[in-house]
Amino acid sequence: MLKIGLIGKPNAGKSTLFSAITSIDVEIANYPFTTIKPNVGISFIKDKCPENEINEKCHPREGKCINGIRYIPVEIIDVPGLIEGASEGKGMGNEFLDNIRDADIIINLFDASGLTDKEGNVSENRYNPVEDLTFVNKEILKWMYSKIAKDWIKFARKEDNSSERMELKILKKAATFGLNEKDVFLIMSREKFPDKLINWSDNDINNFCSYIIKYIKPVFNVGNKSDLINAGDRNDIENIIGKTHFISAEYELLIEKAYKNGYITADTMDFEYMEKSGSEQRKILNEIKSKFADGEIVRFYDTLTDIIRGLGYIVIYPVLDEGKWTDKNGNILPDAFLLKEGDTALDLAYKIHTDIGENFIRAVNGRTRRVIGKDYKLLNNDVIKIISNSR
Repeated sequence: MLKIGLIGKPNAGKSTLFSAITSIDVEIANYPFTTIKPNVGISFIKDKCPENEINEKCHPREGKCINGIRYIPVEIIDVPGLIEGASEGKGMGNEFLDNIRDADIIINLFDASGLTDKEGNVSENRYNPVEDLTFVNKEILKWMYSKIAKDWIKFARKEDNSSERMELKILKKAATFGLNEKDVFLIMSREKFPDKLINWSDNDINNFCSYIIKYIKPVFNVGNKSDLINAGDRNDIENIIGKTHFISAEYELLIEKAYKNGYITADTMDFEYMEKSGSEQRKILNEIKSKFADGEIVRFYDTLTDIIRGLGYIVIYPVLDEGKWTDKNGNILPDAFLLKEGDTALDLAYKIHTDIGENFIRAVNGRTRRVIGKDYKLLNNDVIKIISNSR
């Protein structure tokens, strides 16, 4: 399952957002370090479900499907608030940063309203939210550098005497961040480094860390509390840092609670009111609905979907019966996996299970019913049967 690290300085609203998008109740308070241990939950991205093509209702093993829209689960890791100097042990220090080792994508949630100061305390004086983005990225980079640069000379001398490929040598350092050989090869093939590790300078190591963020673990800026700012504020932020997603964790939580308590028919913006909803509740929800309708802020599900799809992820449906699109128990389209553009049928086999990948024979395309080989490049919404000798 794809892992999303949710980071940001204290009081940025991470706990509120986490609670809204995972339906897990966590402590939410208006003071720094409300979260002292990482919270882990499941959220979703959205995609059109292939069930529409066969006029049959799917049976998701995980996630859900509403009106032909599939909600594919992703893991959300909400980690303790990050303050400047965390890479050197301040605040929650490296304990915080270590929680995002395995994250595939990092979302930096910042207070777009500028109503919290550098340390995450509520302030009456407006704070420049762009400064939050700068220091968070710097802290991540410093943390990566500290891990990879540690005992570099000793490491370099030993590995330079080895006949292994450079990617495998570097992987011994980079694996601590969840990178694999394919990831390291991507970096090394796109960027230039000295042929011998002993000749790598501090700048080379630092650059390698920045390329991990650029190519493997991208950081996306998402502005929270955007219901408290105007169009001019949003334009000012985007003029400095580029494309930004503006959301309101508070609105997300209100919608989730209204749905959970039976006041509205759905947690999507086409909801209708139930009889038990009062005039005051309807007034608040109408205001929220108008904000989303005007495009001033966006739903986090849509933001997450845009981010993940923008990175080239595709949704693949593995099945056992390529004709009925079912598993062995007759469940229609039970699983939806996220893979990357360019991944093959063999990659899917390994995603399902290592044994299936190692014993791969062939695959079948559920739409064309044609046999495909291990090198077949998957397309979004492919329905695929894998045939292997695995038991």
